[in-house]
Amino acid sequence: MFGLGHLDIGPLIYGVVIFLGIMSMFSRLIKLQLMSFVIEVSVFVLVFKLHGGTMQGGFAATIAALLAGRILPKMVR
Repeated sequence: MFGLGHLDIGPLIYGVVIFLGIMSMFSRLIKLQLMSFVIEVSVFVLVFKLHGGTMQGGFAATIAALLAGRILPKMVR
């Protein structure tokens, strides 16, 4: 993905993005923001399955879920 000679930081970036996604879902569940939580989980599962469960699919699914969890609840209210 991203290369600096022999150093590949792609998995590091992937791990940070996945951690942010999990942290976001967990905080929404703890704060009882159930609509945002359900939106994030639904978008993540949908995009992850559409991309075939690959690493790139997980990356895309996490970013899509984070964006959907921020934007869609504001549009519904």
